[in-house]
Amino acid sequence: MALAPQDKSGSSQPIKRQAVVIVHGQGEQRPMGTIRDFVEVLWQENPELDTPGEAYPRPRPIWIVPDDKSGLYELQRITTPEHNGRRSDFFELYYADLLNATPLRNLWRWMRRLLWIDPAYVPKHMRWPWAVFWMLTVVSIICALAAILALPKLLAMDWYDHFTSVDAQRGHIISLVALGLILAPKFIRWLAFLKRIPSQILVFGIAVGVLDSLGWNGHVVNLMVLGWLAHLADTLLLPYFGDAASYLSAQTETVQSRQGVRNRGLALLKALHEDPEYDRVIVIAHSLGSVLAYDLLHILWREVGPTKDNPPDHEAQAALAAVDAFSARAPTDLWAPEDVAQYQRLQWAAFEALRQQKGMLGAKSGWKVSDLITLGTPLSSAEFLITDGRADFSRMKQERVLPTAPPQPYDEDNGALHPSGPSGEVAHHAAVFSTVRWTNLFDRFDSPLFFLGDAISGPVSGAERFGPGIRDVDVPIIWGRLGWRLFTHNLYWVDTAAEGDPPASHIVAFREAVGLERLGA
Repeated sequence: MALAPQDKSGSSQPIKRQAVVIVHGQGEQRPMGTIRDFVEVLWQENPELDTPGEAYPRPRPIWIVPDDKSGLYELQRITTPEHNGRRSDFFELYYADLLNATPLRNLWRWMRRLLWIDPAYVPKHMRWPWAVFWMLTVVSIICALAAILALPKLLAMDWYDHFTSVDAQRGHIISLVALGLILAPKFIRWLAFLKRIPSQILVFGIAVGVLDSLGWNGHVVNLMVLGWLAHLADTLLLPYFGDAASYLSAQTETVQSRQGVRNRGLALLKALHEDPEYDRVIVIAHSLGSVLAYDLLHILWREVGPTKDNPPDHEAQAALAAVDAFSARAPTDLWAPEDVAQYQRLQWAAFEALRQQKGMLGAKSGWKVSDLITLGTPLSSAEFLITDGRADFSRMKQERVLPTAPPQPYDEDNGALHPSGPSGEVAHHAAVFSTVRWTNLFDRFDSPLFFLGDAISGPVSGAERFGPGIRDVDVPIIWGRLGWRLFTHNLYWVDTAAEGDPPASHIVAFREAVGLERLGA
């Protein structure tokens, strides 16, 4: 039975302290390597927090103190002074060490699945990257076969005489000049300006010199291409896609690492959720970290959310019923921006009711996570990267294995809330986004030149994705003096505006989504 929501604005306790959890993306991340940039853009250099008579200098002060919640001695908590009655603590959920030892077998299994997937399952914005992935795979196989077949001939050639001949001198000069431009700035201080030359150009110059010295031998060219592909695999595939393969692919060899990552993340979120000092928790996740954050919030909701084991009180039931009522009236596909805004207002009201319940003395029930902000999330290609096609993705949503916003109904007669005996009405186990507001920032650039913008990112709202109740924000990121759009995947928290100009539009959108000093929806 739906309950009428009651106005609690008069009795609501303000948010005095909040925790911001940063979940980094894939790759060889260093502890505390990402969190400082987030703190700088959200707190230290954020003009939107200015108040009349602001006494804090730029950058605003922070304190770094020991963190006993993350479970790692390498991590610390970054805390801010009280500002406008609220204090913020920043935590990093670090997991790179748990995915560091990705066996090549896991990576190959995951890549093989992506290669042989039905082309109909490949999302439109991923078709060019998928085609290039296929092309590089074919080129690698051809180069490897050519190198094997040419091996007897390569071993029989007199390389020394050829390399020391007069004809090879021009190539030697080219290689030595390029090598000198790399080494000179390291040892001669007044030549430091040479560091401005991109190292990739100088390495290419060395390669050209070596090839010229060897008479542009086709077998040597093939070996260089093969070496470049091996370097690409070592610096990109293993560090980045290796992490993705370890977490996104549920195989016998990956179960332990997936469990370890989730246990660490869940321990941090639970510690913050149970700490009476905190009134609000914000989760910000980038790239692969957004998939982890999505999973963690689902698990946390099952364990401490307003389900049958932790039933919501009367006020929270009323707020959650209002969310259900709006979802039942709203369209089933895409919502207009005003519909999403109204849904997020109702989500905030449910969060307020549940956090007030959690704040009661001795109360075990309640909820403190208000927002999930995803940056460049691969969840936009979930049917391609996580599930086995669109039908499997749709089935997992309907079976409430994958939570959606709004949540899937419990049955034909009930929404996220359903009767549960003496507990009254409770939320089902996948209704986390009846309370948590999901804002997704992406920089989509649909073009054959997929390295423009962020090909990994994309929208996650809509009935065909994770539900129409998610706020998608397309933030074109432009950087550099020439207005580049090249691979912006790691720039969501970097202010690319020129010095003295207003903050870049994607930074404004990011700060607004987080809402460090948000008072209401």
